[in-house]
Amino acid sequence: MALSRVLLVHGAWHGAWCWDRVLGPLRTLGYKPEAMDLPGHGDSPEPYRDLHGDADAVASCLDAIGEPTLLVGHSYGGMVITDAGSHEAVGALAYVCAFMPRSGQSLMDTWREHRRPKSAAKSDLFGCVRLTEDESAMYLEGGDITSALYADCDPELQRWSLERLGQQPTTSFTQVPRHLAWASKPTTYVVCSEDRAIPAWHQRRMAENASRVVELTASHSPFLSAPDGLARLLADAAAYG
Repeated sequence: MALSRVLLVHGAWHGAWCWDRVLGPLRTLGYKPEAMDLPGHGDSPEPYRDLHGDADAVASCLDAIGEPTLLVGHSYGGMVITDAGSHEAVGALAYVCAFMPRSGQSLMDTWREHRRPKSAAKSDLFGCVRLTEDESAMYLEGGDITSALYADCDPELQRWSLERLGQQPTTSFTQVPRHLAWASKPTTYVVCSEDRAIPAWHQRRMAENASRVVELTASHSPFLSAPDGLARLLADAAAYG
């Protein structure tokens, strides 16, 4: 049975704001989408949490929705939905150029697991990651951020997004999900073929564990550069669930 509710979980350094352009197309397609801020991100007044705290926040949002839901995670958000997706309200999962760990893996374990083929592209993102003085959080700095995250977005969208980026707790990249939701829920992986943050070859390796894999010609931020196409793929994922 198709799922009418969609909960959108952002990735590291971002907030619910990144999904703004996808909400309208999903509503037009007949869905009821909601984008949430993880604790400390976007407009959230709460302090930052770790991976488990982020997943607990998603579970609380699912409690409030109270209906069968497609749970969507982007980038680091894939780690969060892997843990939170075991919630009884989750009917299906969708990973959007997201980290999809195997059992016992942190985000960094998942990143290191796959050796880059000699001819394959490197990530433009990790060279932009900086640590705060006490190493408790990470932030992005450097000229490659735009290329890594927003390569196919127009300059106005790039500026709008860069102004909204925040910090990311370091522990969120080193913790292991408590649950492996994709092992028991229908799962769609959306590979973004032009991604310069998590290159497509890496996404395809992680997507081997998904129930189905689809591709979208877009950068690491398809919610900005290809919102209509992404909305259609998420609608398909909801119907698949």
